[in-house]
Amino acid sequence: MTNSTKTIRWDGNQIKTIRIYPTLPSTNSFAKGLIVQGCPSGAVIWALHQTAGRGRRGRSWDADQSSLTFSVLWASPEGFPCGILPLTVGLGLVTTLRSLVPELQVKWPNDLWFGDRKLGGILGETVQQKGVQWLIIGVGLNVNTPRSPIGGEPISLQEITNCAWSRLGILDLALSGVELGFALAEENAHELSYLFRKYGNFLDRTITIIQGEERWPAVAKEVLADGRLLVEDAQGERALLPDEISVRFS
Repeated sequence: MTNSTKTIRWDGNQIKTIRIYPTLPSTNSFAKGLIVQGCPSGAVIWALHQTAGRGRRGRSWDADQSSLTFSVLWASPEGFPCGILPLTVGLGLVTTLRSLVPELQVKWPNDLWFGDRKLGGILGETVQQKGVQWLIIGVGLNVNTPRSPIGGEPISLQEITNCAWSRLGILDLALSGVELGFALAEENAHELSYLFRKYGNFLDRTITIIQGEERWPAVAKEVLADGRLLVEDAQGERALLPDEISVRFS
């Protein structure tokens, strides 16, 4: 087992400890092993360097020490709306990080964008262990990544604010956003449409939907209470799950 260099207490409603590791291939994959070993709920796994991270649909995310990558392990109570938690965590992160970047927005289902460039993303996974459904919420944020001479994606907090940031300080702010995401999922799922309209950058826009090898244009209409995206395309209106598609701006 990889030994953490340090454990920090974090007295949130759901998050209790932060375990810091020098290097991990993937914080989400490592978290799955910890659940099997009996890690308590509410632990955060923070890798100072992540070498083989994964995003949605298997995309790679190699994060050096200019980025922040962590995963939250949480044993969900019966009846908790697990499917929408990655979406509400995205909303929670945008809410707290707007104290630094007021123009920050969320792209369905759970990417963080500044203008047309990506600041970070979230990967939610579930694990069944001894009759309990565990949620693993992985978060990746570009914190002090230097400005690219050619521009384009991604973008970092340093580039946006012209200021270098402490990753520990950003982690503390991000965990407050994750805590808010838990509360939103449990208490305010019916407000998803309103919240995505308030903090989002994609509703009422023409988007490109990607499903396997297929691509087609549609207009994003609304985010439903169960997290599905209501779109209108050549076939009319239909609701699509986050696991079914990817979305690109047209």
